[in-house]
Amino acid sequence: MMTSIHAIVYGAVQGVGFRSFVHEEAKKNLYGWVRNRKDGTVEIAVEGEKTNVEQFIQTVKTGNTFSRVERVEIADVADIQHNQQFSIRS
Repeated sequence: MMTSIHAIVYGAVQGVGFRSFVHEEAKKNLYGWVRNRKDGTVEIAVEGEKTNVEQFIQTVKTGNTFSRVERVEIADVADIQHNQQFSIRS
């Protein structure tokens, strides 16, 4: 079963390699994108098999070595634009 979600990640997640970490984790089996927002959060749109998306979100909540994820707000969405890849947006 396919699912699409939109997430906002709060905490120390900019300037610490978090987007690259997200990109590496997602490109294994998911589609979508990640980008920094002006307010210091990171925005993620992801689509894939439900179990893969759920596992990915758990990884995002853990973060990488240098990040500190405080919380992740998640919303289901109908569709995201991804061109069959996972990319880092500016």
